[in-house]
Amino acid sequence: MKKIISLVILFIISQNTFAQIKERSSSSSVYAGMAYKFVYLTDNTVEDAYPFFQLNSGDFMKELDGFIGITFNERYTLEFSPAYLFTNSSGNNGFYFTENSERLYYYSQQTRLNALPLNGRIKFHPFARTGNKTLEKMYFGLGAGAMYINEEMTNQIFTDDSRSDYRGIKTFANDFWTINYEILLGIASFSKIGVGFELSYRFVPLNQNKSKPLITSVAANFNSANLAANIIYTF
Repeated sequence: MKKIISLVILFIISQNTFAQIKERSSSSSVYAGMAYKFVYLTDNTVEDAYPFFQLNSGDFMKELDGFIGITFNERYTLEFSPAYLFTNSSGNNGFYFTENSERLYYYSQQTRLNALPLNGRIKFHPFARTGNKTLEKMYFGLGAGAMYINEEMTNQIFTDDSRSDYRGIKTFANDFWTINYEILLGIASFSKIGVGFELSYRFVPLNQNKSKPLITSVAANFNSANLAANIIYTF
């Protein structure tokens, strides 16, 4: 009789434990997706050289993002998000650069800019499980990681911005790694295949060796305000 009672108790405990594990596992979800992002570079020097919108070509400064993450209890999310920013647009303003004690004016004829942010992110859904179907999809978060920047410019060289004394034309290039931080605010669907929108601001210091006449050499930072449209698949 004692053995039967012991077996019954053991069975009840095991069932309860299994139910807790099942409940705990069902409270997390894994997702992946892609995003198309519009990028506005907020430093005046950078924005002059790489404008948000190129009127003559109708081209925007843009970025393609991929991401994969896991959400716990519908409230906390850990995410890895690599991205690729690129543009060939150029502004109508040149810039001054001092090299070998000589200050000259550089006016771009052709540009190429690529960047690769590799960020880890933490998101918090403050209104999850509140019953409000709209608010529970909102989140805010923080991100940080490494960022690779590659810049190439073909510049006409003048004595000053009057562009009366022509010195020639030359191509300059540089690439380097830096760090970046970002703050996020967005809304995303919890459905199997969902969509989302996200506003973010990215902080990018430019602390590399600034020895070449390029925008990343004369600008204070590479910060940007961003708007992304996301497509999300939940496994």
